[in-house]
Order: sequence, then C-alpha cells, then structure tokens
Amino acid sequence: MRLLFVVHQFFPDCQSGTEQYCLAVARAARAAGDTVTVLSLHWDHDRDWPAIKLFEQPYDGFRVLRLNHWRRINANDVLRDYENRHLDGWFRQVLDDVRPDAVHFFHLRQLGANLIGVAKAAGARTVVNLMDFWYLCPRFTLLRADGSLCGGPPDGGRGCVACHTPELAGTTAATGAAMLTSDPPARLRALLDRPAAMLRNLAAADTIVAPSRFLADMFANNGLPRERVQVVPYGLADGRITPVPTARPRTPLRLGFCGVLSPWKAPHLAIEAVRGSTAAVTLTIHGNAAETMFADYIARCRNLAGMDQRITFAGPYGEADTGRVFAGLDALVVPSTWYENTPFVVLEAFAAGVPVVASDLGGLAEVVQHERNGLLFRANDAISLRAAIERLAGDPGLYARLQPTPPHPVARDLQSFHTAYRG
Repeated sequence: MRLLFVVHQFFPDCQSGTEQYCLAVARAARAAGDTVTVLSLHWDHDRDWPAIKLFEQPYDGFRVLRLNHWRRINANDVLRDYENRHLDGWFRQVLDDVRPDAVHFFHLRQLGANLIGVAKAAGARTVVNLMDFWYLCPRFTLLRADGSLCGGPPDGGRGCVACHTPELAGTTAATGAAMLTSDPPARLRALLDRPAAMLRNLAAADTIVAPSRFLADMFANNGLPRERVQVVPYGLADGRITPVPTARPRTPLRLGFCGVLSPWKAPHLAIEAVRGSTAAVTLTIHGNAAETMFADYIARCRNLAGMDQRITFAGPYGEADTGRVFAGLDALVVPSTWYENTPFVVLEAFAAGVPVVASDLGGLAEVVQHERNGLLFRANDAISLRAAIERLAGDPGLYARLQPTPPHPVARDLQSFHTAYRG
C-alpha cells in the first residue's frame, strides 16, 4: 500500500514520543512491504524563506516532505494552532504527488485538523491517532494554568480563556470573516470555535484510534461518540531495546527518571521524594537539562536537589544507549501530573525487565498494574511517592513479586492499522 504519515514534527530535529511512534509504525509498514512517505511540519517558522515552502529531507531511508509556513501568514496564534486553510492547497499537492491509499495522521498541531477533510475529499482512507489531548485542549495537556487537572473545554470553550488566554478576559468575540489577525476579538472567536471545529474535523476521519481506554473515554465525555474510537495500545518497535542481563535489586536501590524535564512530567516530585527519604536509594535523572523552554523549571529542580549526592543529572541519551541506561536502573519513576496515555519509556522499562513506580493517572494506571509490574502512588504527592519508594527499597519480597513483561511488538499495531487503511 502507499501510505502517507502526517506529523507535527519529526526526526532528526524532534524525537519525542509521537515522533518515535510514527517512525516505529513507518518502519513496521516498510517491513510489511508498504511504501511510506512522511509529511512533517518544519520547525523553523521564522526563517527567511518564502511564505510557504515544501521541500524534501529524507530520514532513515524514508521520503520525508517538510512543510514550512510563516506564522505571520496566520497572525491569529489561537487559530493557527488548529486550522490553517492556506495549507489546504499545498496538502492537495502532496496528495497528488504521493497518491496514498491511506493517510495516517499522528499529530496536526500547527498544520491544522482541517487536513483530515482534505485527505478524505481526495479519496484517501483517513486514520487519526489520538496521541494526546490536543483535539480537546489548546494546551494539549488538560492541565490548567495552576497545574490542576481539567476534564475538557468547559462552557463551550469559554472556560479555556482564564486558563489559556487570560489576557482575553472581558473581550467581545469577533463575528464575520476577519479571523487571520492578532486582534483580541479574533483570537477569542478562534478559541470559542475550537471545540466544535475539532470534533467536526475528527468526525470526518474513517478511523480514530486511541492508545488507552482512558483517552477514548475522555473524548467520549467531550462529545465524540465512543463507538467511533478504537483502542489500539502502543506496541514497541522490534530491537528498540536489547535487555542487558542484570541482577536486581541492588543496594542502594537505583531509581531513574527518563524523559522531558517539564513541569507536567514532574521530575521535581521524584527529587522531593528522595530528598525526604532515609532509604538506601539513588536517583538518576536522564533528560536534556539544557532545554530552553523549561530553563526556569530545570533550574528549580537543580536547586531542589541541592548537594544531595544521591541525585544525579545525567543528561539525555540516544536510542543506541537505551539498553545501557535501563541496565543501570532497578526501577523507573514516572511521576507525571497530567493524564499520560502510555509513555514509551514505560514500555522500554518493561522490555528491559525494570518495574515502574508511576502516578495513578490516565493511561499510566492501565499499563502499570499495582504490585504486579510496578507500584502506583497518588499523583502530585511526593509523600505518597516516597512511601512507594521506601516500600520497594525495604521489602525484597515485594520487589521479587513485581514481574514486568515485554510489551507486544509494534507490528501488531500495524495489523489493526492495515484493516483501517483498507476500509
């Protein structure tokens, strides 16, 4: 089959979970005999290029088309995040070139959910993966500005103003067609129109896929018919991690955090838990501590760790080092404060035989089974996390009972996708 995968960012510049999964499915499809082309938004929106530029930049043997557009073409930042009609024709050009049997949308942030309908009108089968909450939440995390959890856009989107665009409080929403401006009335209109527009665009897809029951149910609670969403849990790419034979647990117990050092991934909770514990443990934090987007938060994490010799900031690691990193851990700590779906780092830990200590939120609570392959603790509660860590460090029998098992291969996901691609 000829397949077009569409994603909001891609390798080699961006390598988070969505991009990893897109690449893993692409590799599985290639191994199955499919021809895969990737279309990705190009990250540098302010480069002195033409207003819209489409070019090729291959990766891993795949044809990868990069689409760059000036942000100032659509000065309405709220609208630009989810709808960019000026890209419709460019996307049709890609469809005419690739002639895909199916288009698989992994993420459309800054590209526009309207592209689903464009692909459908061109006669391609359309599959949408719900990788996070972007179709519901302009912040994509379902976390309010104060860090509390949200169940979806309240009051038809008006409740998002205080959280996402507090500067628009008291503004009267625009009417008519003047939407491509940065004026407050136009931005407010885009925010209020967002929930209905996103559900309408999703409804155009032939198949909608969620990686967890929690995610599917959350979308159902916000107006998307539950029967429209098929749950396909994430698999892990073959060879993603090669387990290294390791005698566990060790003394002191080796804990690790692996991932983006962001407030909602919450490494600070792991630091607080270890700092407050007298148990024999160490904590190694693997992640890019030079990430400018979260510079202030990372600085707070470093200050929180202080001079505690048990806590180490080890920096990021590449795919080739994954086996080595997990061989150095006795348990992975995933203290996220947002509704995670299924972080791929959890699947990697299980593949390496490493149990996981995770917050009891969202899809995490589906994949981490308490006292079977890991432990759950109360989300956003460093004391609860500390108690879980101390149980694990102080009870060898409990550790021995934890039996993480490798996840299924991503090729099984592809079998479900192939059914959707064919219709």
